[in-house]
Amino acid sequence: MKRINEAISEKYPGFTKGQRLLAAFITDHCDKAAFMSSFELAAVSGVSQSTVMRFAVALGYSGYSEFQQALQLELKYRLSTLSRFELMADDPNDRDVFEGIAATDAMNIKKTVELNPVDAVKNLCTRLSMSSRVFIYGQGYASAAAQYLACYLRLLLQNVCDVNHTGIEPLSAISDIDSGDLLLLISFPIHSENTHKMAAYARHREACVVTISEGAHSEIADYADINLVSEYGDYGINGTLAPLISLCGSIICLLARNNEKAQKRLRLSEEAASFTMGGQA
Repeated sequence: MKRINEAISEKYPGFTKGQRLLAAFITDHCDKAAFMSSFELAAVSGVSQSTVMRFAVALGYSGYSEFQQALQLELKYRLSTLSRFELMADDPNDRDVFEGIAATDAMNIKKTVELNPVDAVKNLCTRLSMSSRVFIYGQGYASAAAQYLACYLRLLLQNVCDVNHTGIEPLSAISDIDSGDLLLLISFPIHSENTHKMAAYARHREACVVTISEGAHSEIADYADINLVSEYGDYGINGTLAPLISLCGSIICLLARNNEKAQKRLRLSEEAASFTMGGQA
């Protein structure tokens, strides 16, 4: 059965106003929506019951029953922090909890690998090495991954800007982006107006736009020259960035592996780290 977040992302551009209200409620309150009747879901979302039924069909489900099953399946990925801790408290073995979280991370990382052809990642690495400047921005919790990626790319490339930490409004930070530059946006799964504006502006300035998002049919991917995909169901205050960080790590390694200048900068960085006052390691 298709993940509910994947179905919403794929169909979101064609949603009516009522359907977007439903999508927003389900995204924010999946734990509640999963056990509501169609009438109850309609009431809390401020739409009609018929809109709920049409919404389920529009997402590709046979009816509300199958739609509700998908919602309940989604709970495996979207447990609130409190619910997650309550489940942990029921397990007397801390080791089992630890291993269970690691196993979930491993599953999501494997899925992310399967979603991204290696040629797409290599294409990104080529674009990175050829760009005059690289601007990296992560929306919301993805800013942590953006900082991680920008930090390591600075070891390999010149002129890398972590837009999240410029101290100014993001659109202003990329105001002089040009055709020889690259903007890499990381955003899941409801994309802010600010993120849309940055992507649209970069395209207007004829810069290369690269996105890491929830799927090939995400809103933000429409702007992209290259779109990579990361599993995101466990993100946010209740989850993990492991799949995304793993993808960023792969980008860094492939760039260093296939770029002699990047390898030279990496070696110089290691030499600088071991430098002593006497000038010798």
